[in-house]
Formats: sequence, structure tokens, C-alpha cells
Amino acid sequence: MITSLTNEKIKEYTKLNQSKYREEKGLFIVEGPHLVEEARLAGVLVEVVTTDSKVEGILVNEAVMKKISNTVHPVKVLGICKRMDKSEVKSHILVLDRISDPTNLGTLLRSAVAFGFETVFLSEGCVDPYNDKVIRGSQGAIFKVNIIKGDLLQFLSKIKKTHQILGTNVRVGEDVSNVEIKPKLAIVLGNEAKGMREEANQFTDNNLYIKMSNTESLNVSVAGSILMYEISKKC
Repeated sequence: MITSLTNEKIKEYTKLNQSKYREEKGLFIVEGPHLVEEARLAGVLVEVVTTDSKVEGILVNEAVMKKISNTVHPVKVLGICKRMDKSEVKSHILVLDRISDPTNLGTLLRSAVAFGFETVFLSEGCVDPYNDKVIRGSQGAIFKVNIIKGDLLQFLSKIKKTHQILGTNVRVGEDVSNVEIKPKLAIVLGNEAKGMREEANQFTDNNLYIKMSNTESLNVSVAGSILMYEISKKC
């Protein structure tokens, strides 16, 4: 059992709570038996850290687990996983422009899996998808989508040749229920406060909105989930 907070392995794992270090090492942490099992099934689980002697892995005491963990009440098991950055583009793409709230990103990843959006593109300025709050919010969906990161406008320019691109605009958009949907498509969702950046409009075939009563806008994760659901019904 590891009981020292200054153990070299424990110090290395604790650093994975920093985005920069996750990027450098190509590793991230998941917490709890459900997410550890999802990581195992996805083939990205590197090591298990646990306070439960019945679980196979590195055995630590509660103080050490608390040091590594990001939760208020540390779990009994967590996993060290390999990052899954890829470049493959599939037929249905969720494009996210500067989404800053980790809870929103986690929810959007979960909805992307539910409604058949196999690829998620994250622009510069998006929250790190391997942030602990994103991972918890995704409920394991992060292991079931192809995540790509890069320059938004360059990416839209590239997929314009092969995909219908649907933007979002609450002022001049078309009702999603009235738009013809093609087999290969991308939907662009913008920043919580600023929306989709203006420069993206040069690549969009249509801009969408959701017909609403008594309110002007929805939280981006709610709006995105509704749009993905409506689009999935037409595919």
C-alpha cells in the first residue's frame, strides 16, 4: 500500500489534474467504478488506483486518494487513461466553437453519442475535454466519440467539400424542422455568451434556430441536444 503523499508515482498522477500536464503526458484521470470500466472497455485504461484491497490495482490509503482525486468525497477507485485524440472525420459531426463551461461540454458529448454524432470537433478556446467535470458530465460518452481539436475556420473549410454545414443563429436562423438534412453533415454550436463566431457564416449552408415561447435563448447544451435530436429524426 502507498501511504506517502510524496511518492513519485502519486506526485505524477496528481499533476494530471492540470490541463498542461495532461497534454504533455498524454494521460488523464477518471474517477469511480463506472468510468473506470468504460475506460477499460475502450482499451485506454493504463492503471487503476484504489483504496479497496479487493480491487486489482495500486493500493493506496484514503489520504493519498484524496490528494489525487478532484471530487469532494474521494472515490474508492480511479483510473489513469491514455488520451484519445484522433483525426478521423465521420458522417455526423458536432462542431463546438469556444465552449467554455465543462458541464456544457460533458452534456454535449453525452448527447452526441445518444443522437449519432460520431465526431466532435473542438475549436481553440474550448475547455479541455479531459477536464474532470467534463468527464463526469459525459458519463462515459467521452470514450464513445471521436474527438478532434484544431482551428475552427480551417476545419470548416476542409469539410465544406464533403459535409452540409449547419450553423446556429437565434435571430436569422431557420426552424430546424423546415431544413432538409443531408446524409453527411456538421452542426456548429457557439460560445455560451457570444454564440457562433461571425466568420463561420461563410461556410454554413443553413443557420438553424429552435422555435420557442416566452424566452429568447437556451443554454448551449440544451439547444445542442435538441438540435441533434431533431436532426437524428431526419437521418
